[in-house]
Amino acid sequence: MNNLIPRLKRFSENLDKKEIFIEMPWVIIDENLNQQKYIFKRNGDLVMSLNGKVTIGKWEYLPAARSLLIDRIQDKILLNQVFIAPAIMVLKKDGLKDENFILANETLLPNLNVTAYLKKLYYQKSNMKVRELVTGDFLEFHDIQSRSVVTIDGEPVPDGIQIATTPWRKYIIKNSSIVKIFVEKFVYKTQRGPITIEQQDFYVPSKGDFVFQNNQIAPNGKYRFGLLNLNCITVENGQIIRLIKIL
Repeated sequence: MNNLIPRLKRFSENLDKKEIFIEMPWVIIDENLNQQKYIFKRNGDLVMSLNGKVTIGKWEYLPAARSLLIDRIQDKILLNQVFIAPAIMVLKKDGLKDENFILANETLLPNLNVTAYLKKLYYQKSNMKVRELVTGDFLEFHDIQSRSVVTIDGEPVPDGIQIATTPWRKYIIKNSSIVKIFVEKFVYKTQRGPITIEQQDFYVPSKGDFVFQNNQIAPNGKYRFGLLNLNCITVENGQIIRLIKIL
């Protein structure tokens, strides 16, 4: 989440638009996983509830600093604006230490999943195409035209394979660029039993496609399929190295 917030700052609202946060149920999850609820009242009162126990403090907006001065009875803290949105407020405690206060609007974000919300918001604001991966991460496409340059959480993607969930896609990635995409899995009946081919083309197998049999890499050799077994592929190390397609 820490690398999301800097990327979102340019889309931030400002605290001077007080209607964004007053009279709303804001929830802070503290280091002990307690949910503290803050309600900024229009008259300057601050309703604070911790495990059902309520105290009334005070709050004040300081426009020169774009900060909130909060009187929590036991202490007073100055919180500077970092990122403001209707469902999320990220405020930084004034000082050298990078200590963020993250508040979630319980009405707009009842599951309190701040990270997921910020990711979705960033992708929407940036008009960025993404694919959810089986790992739960999101593959981010920066070159929408060719979909070649990708990141995960704004960071380069290691060389290797990334698999998307819906729709299924297998991406071969090198130097944080997509070099090959497999779009679908097809099952073929062959003289050596059924095989599954992860294809780059929706309609026909291609050279370089991955071939599996019994959920394992298919043994090396020739596989014939189709009408009269006229189509033939040669498999080596689990990939098609030669293809003869008649029908």
